[in-house]
Amino acid sequence: MIPVLTPSAPPDPNLFPRATEPLEEVAAATPADAAAALGFALGRLRPATATDVRPLVLVTTAAWLCERGRPFSPGLAAWGAGRLIWVRAEREAQALWALEEALKSGAVAGGLATVEAPSLVATRRLDFAARAGGAVGVALRVQAPGDLSAARRRWRIAARGSGPAPFDPAAPGQARLRAELLRRRDGPPGAWDMEQDDATLGLRVVVGLAGHGLAARPAPAAQSGLGEPGCERAA
Repeated sequence: MIPVLTPSAPPDPNLFPRATEPLEEVAAATPADAAAALGFALGRLRPATATDVRPLVLVTTAAWLCERGRPFSPGLAAWGAGRLIWVRAEREAQALWALEEALKSGAVAGGLATVEAPSLVATRRLDFAARAGGAVGVALRVQAPGDLSAARRRWRIAARGSGPAPFDPAAPGQARLRAELLRRRDGPPGAWDMEQDDATLGLRVVVGLAGHGLAARPAPAAQSGLGEPGCERAA
């Protein structure tokens, strides 16, 4: 049974939407931005675990593992995913099913699945499942799509140069990224420069660099990632 949602006041569209919707979609601007997109997606799940003791679930496909490799546990914990259930699926249909079942079970606070091209029906089922289970879901895509989706927010993420280190000017500082909100139901789109926050294990808007409104940005083709041992690529 899907609970009835109580309407609330719409958020200020000029501010970064910190509260996560039941289903959001995060895509890398280019394949080289996949790591930044994963970090941002985990950051979108962080509010769900702030006051919720339930774990998160990460569902990966075989194709994603071949291209990106296995998740690194300490790195996931640095993004707030310390209590995590990892599910390996061979095909995308299995990954979508696993995320849907996990979200509607009520056993997890949120979940993320790596997908290429989920159908509109599949994303609608994920949205219903998240609301039924009192959880939040994120669909992580390799590149920004142009198809239809039931996701209430659609993000495009690009990696940025790290900020200055507080104690060593020659060392890299906090990881930074550019988050472009392409579509939302509660206001206009926007764009923000963000960096990792060690205190909250999430992301914060970089003071002085935040902007609103989308700027045109070329998306050159790029290749990245190291596959898992034993993965074979088609010629």
